Amino acid sequence: MTGSDKKNNGRNPMGRVFDIKRGATGDGPGLRTLVFLKGCPLRCRWCANPESQSVTPQIMYYPKLCVGCGKCEAACPVHAIHADERFGLRTDEAACTACGRCEDVCLYGARKLMGREMPVSEVMEIIRRDKAYYINSGGGVTLSGGEPLMQPDFTLALLQACQAEGIHTAMETCGYASWDTLSELLPYLDMIFYDMKLLDPVRHKEATGRDNALILDNLKRLNQVYGGEIIVRIPYVPGYNDDIKAQEEIYRYVGCLKRVKHIEVMPYHRLGEGKYTGLGRAYDLSGVPQVKKQALSHLVHLGERCGIPVQIDSK
Repeated sequence: MTGSDKKNNGRNPMGRVFDIKRGATGDGPGLRTLVFLKGCPLRCRWCANPESQSVTPQIMYYPKLCVGCGKCEAACPVHAIHADERFGLRTDEAACTACGRCEDVCLYGARKLMGREMPVSEVMEIIRRDKAYYINSGGGVTLSGGEPLMQPDFTLALLQACQAEGIHTAMETCGYASWDTLSELLPYLDMIFYDMKLLDPVRHKEATGRDNALILDNLKRLNQVYGGEIIVRIPYVPGYNDDIKAQEEIYRYVGCLKRVKHIEVMPYHRLGEGKYTGLGRAYDLSGVPQVKKQALSHLVHLGERCGIPVQIDSK
């Protein structure tokens, strides 16, 4: 048992992780390891990581790498793979058991199992590989998703393990969870990236599938009790929240929350569009143009008028 495991009372819960990226920048200070967890309560129309939405593992299909050999179809024990004119060798998620046999027989990397069970100890082994970089750069670990609050036991244990080893911790969250779930994590978080889409509850529900009452309430509570840094992130999406009124409503609301360091506006991009094809799903925003950072400089000035610093993300 490692030192962090002992300080964590030996807890080693399992979590469903779909990606771990080392040496990342932009999601907290310094060089960071990003841990992406499966499961999200929202269904944002512009989501760039659709493979994160379901808590269960899924098969991602890359049609450009597929040679049509049919080995995956033959290997599937439940016959969940079928040819589809639009999506290629589509996997029926309702029938798929995520056994990974289709991935095993594919020689070209056209199929990949997204999400697997990992204990905290295994994730920590990966995190520790870059500990020297965290120290030298002031970096650490950022949990994202999906939504980390969908796996509260795993998230809590992982944050505790990081803190026990002196590793800076951050989490990106949509805030849609009970306050009890969120508040339990706060002693082990140095920074929170809090996502906000819209202030209007009706428009928020139309865009994400949920209203925002719980999200706003949790942000207010964080502002009252949390001692770490809070950064509010806003995805800037044409047709949803790109009008000045929608942006100003959020800025004025956040401007009254003294614990929020600043707002980060995330320009809409279409980098995740191919993932929808890979999951056999249509992408609702296929005709929406990407937004360039240079086109959003006016939002910095709007933030100044609303009393909150605004930065435009460059990732």
